[in-house]
Amino acid sequence: MSERFLLPPLLVLMAACSAVSPYRQTPPSADRPYSDPRIPALAEKEKDFARAVELPPSGEALSLARLVALAQGNNRSTRLAWQQARAAAAATGLSSAEYYPLLVVLASYGGGYMDFQASGRNNIGGALAAANLVPGGNALVNQATGTGMVLEAGLGDAYTNFLSGAGLRWLLFDFGGRDHRHRAAISDQLAANLRFNEAHQKLTFSVTELYFAYQSALRQQEAARVSVQAAREVLAAAQARFDQGLLTEPELLQAREAAAQAEFASVTATSTAEISRVNLATAAGIPPGHPFRVAPVDFRKMGAHLHKPVDEHIRSALRDRADLLAQVAAVQAAEARLRAARAERLPTLALEAVALYNQFSPGTNQRDAITRVQQQFQNYGGFLTVQWPVFSGFAETNKVRLAQAAAEAAREEMQLLREQVIADVWKAYVQAKNALASREAAQALQTASESSYKAALAGFKNGLTTVQETLTARAALAQASALVVEADASIAQSLVNLARSSGKL
Repeated sequence: MSERFLLPPLLVLMAACSAVSPYRQTPPSADRPYSDPRIPALAEKEKDFARAVELPPSGEALSLARLVALAQGNNRSTRLAWQQARAAAAATGLSSAEYYPLLVVLASYGGGYMDFQASGRNNIGGALAAANLVPGGNALVNQATGTGMVLEAGLGDAYTNFLSGAGLRWLLFDFGGRDHRHRAAISDQLAANLRFNEAHQKLTFSVTELYFAYQSALRQQEAARVSVQAAREVLAAAQARFDQGLLTEPELLQAREAAAQAEFASVTATSTAEISRVNLATAAGIPPGHPFRVAPVDFRKMGAHLHKPVDEHIRSALRDRADLLAQVAAVQAAEARLRAARAERLPTLALEAVALYNQFSPGTNQRDAITRVQQQFQNYGGFLTVQWPVFSGFAETNKVRLAQAAAEAAREEMQLLREQVIADVWKAYVQAKNALASREAAQALQTASESSYKAALAGFKNGLTTVQETLTARAALAQASALVVEADASIAQSLVNLARSSGKL
């Protein structure tokens, strides 16, 4: 027997075993990992879902706009939101079907065996009927009794039956129920389209945030490299004074320790920059190992974007935030469903029509006239139907309650999101202003620390300052440089948050 004939019985047997012992398909114990021979096939199947992505040229310096464009083409989140918007559009088309008449065509053909038994008694009396009038398992029998006549008949034979027809139903009036359902579907579609825009806004925000994080990490890496050079410079001066007998060994060891700490900080900053690069590449859809360069950004020009008052940013957020607008559309959909649920409690008027043909044929193995007779039935009709759900176990009432609760929840969710949007804008605005002020202070501190370090280093070389004073000045300069980078990163982050919360990304 071939495998083609063996497969269906095996599938049935496996299904039966699973029904009787379902735990056979689970891990055998809690202390061992699950093993299944089908797992390698899943790994091979996963390759079929891989999709080619757009790769930037290796020599191109990627700007922020270019990285966002790559992410929009490669990232799966926007494609998922796109399919969800298409599904919502299909649901809108489905809701439109209620405006069209429903036409059903039916055809069936089959047969079976019919066993018919009948009996009757005539107590009044009368003429005796002739026997053997109806064929079949039992004949028509005359029995004369003292009270009248008894008739018994039996018929058993095969038959065939053919049925064909068509039915039409067209809803004419339902107090606006289908209109409200259609409006709810339209609002759902609008919400899905806005959530598609929200997915693009989130992706743009993510790429922008990671872009500036990577730029900040590169600046931290550069600041750490400058700190290493300064520490090496101090160590070289300390070594020269030690060789001249002008510096003690503990002081030289302090200089070496400071240089080692600077080297460690530089390695940490390099690692942070590499991780930021990987995060940015992942968000943009660039596969691991593909070389790419990122165009630098001038952080000094970012403060110019903070010139609008906070009220204008809030108005922009309430006007342009896709997630807030999507929630407004969701409220409209919930309110339409509530009106539709209320309309379902009212009568509906529909036009119905039917055309039916039925042919019943007794068995053809008999030769007598009765068994060759066919019964045919035809029905054509049209009706105006009024349907009113007077009582349904309070189902319609609870549908209204459920829809009303969903509408109220949607309104509360919208208000909560609105308050959160305003809070996000206000918070980002305040953070940006504080970051700008912090950067000015950090810049002034860096300038002063740089002058102090240069003076301390010159004095140390001439024997006027100690190594500890020089190392303290170098550490203060490194810290001030890091504060400037952190302030720039805070400005970038707060401005990105402000643009995101205002609906500009």
